[in-house]
Amino acid sequence: MGIGIDIVDVRRIKDPERFADGVLSPRERLIFNDRKDQIAFLAGRFAAKEAFMKAMGRGLGSIALREIEVLYRGLNQAPYISYHDVDYDVSIAHDGDYAVAVVCI
Repeated sequence: MGIGIDIVDVRRIKDPERFADGVLSPRERLIFNDRKDQIAFLAGRFAAKEAFMKAMGRGLGSIALREIEVLYRGLNQAPYISYHDVDYDVSIAHDGDYAVAVVCI
């Protein structure tokens, strides 16, 4: 079993469009475009993707961030990670200037 956690200060994201281009998959980009809270959304996605790489035992840069997708499922629209057609559980939380994510594999 692997566990990964990451926290992101949303104030680090200065250019949301540029950040989105480097982090989001095409499907995530569609969700992003409809969000009013785009910076918080990006921070949560980035935290989830870093937590996923940690849970996989890999470092940042070992997997292209755009290959890891954070999508929604179910009636409550719970987030999950999709990577190479395998789904993984993720929890994302926001509080003030911070987003945090935990992934268990």
